Amino acid sequence: MILKRLTTAVREQNWTAVIIEFVIVLSGVVIGFQITAWNETRQDADREALIISRLHTDFVAIESDVEAVIADLNRRSEAAGGFLGMIRDDTVETASAEYQLGLANTIGTPVPAGRSATYVDLLESGDMRLIRSEELRRALIEFDEQVRRHEMAYETLATLVIDNTGVLLDYQSLLRAVGSEPGIYAEAIEATRRSPELITSAQMMQNVSQVNLAWHRGRQTTTQAVLAALQGELD
Repeated sequence: MILKRLTTAVREQNWTAVIIEFVIVLSGVVIGFQITAWNETRQDADREALIISRLHTDFVAIESDVEAVIADLNRRSEAAGGFLGMIRDDTVETASAEYQLGLANTIGTPVPAGRSATYVDLLESGDMRLIRSEELRRALIEFDEQVRRHEMAYETLATLVIDNTGVLLDYQSLLRAVGSEPGIYAEAIEATRRSPELITSAQMMQNVSQVNLAWHRGRQTTTQAVLAALQGELD
């Protein structure tokens, strides 16, 4: 209809009508673009809100996991120190529950928690652009970099665990096998208890727990920074 009127106006050289029709067409195009842009902006805002909600869920869970691991590592580090003291204390019997619990808690170290699944999805999909908060973007990047560095450090820690738990596990198996009546194994138990290998392994496992603890405290700090930035967006 508009094209027909425009053609008629041009044929009749009615330039006023031509200009009016042209303005009408141009205004319609501009309004159409504005409506499209507004819809895209609204959709992006809705998507950002959903992403922030998912990130908040992720990091609340991550904070809880990290706190649990920190508590576990504190316990393990203290247990290793206590076990080292009991090794040298002749008044503590190897069959006692305290001694065997100290030995059990000296062995191993927790595996660090992974990355935020939502953040990984943001990187892979390119939707990081939807997060407008520079503070939140920076906190997410710093957290993820800290996770990556921790994972590389844990590879070294895992090697130390593997190299030093063999003696401790063998000793633990021997104690469990003989129970409270060592009998003919009493001499072997005491020899192992005094051995440099057992003491060195226990000391190394204490060091592993302390290093892992330091890394998890760093992760706790970056997690809390992300949660603070997220809370600012949710408020």
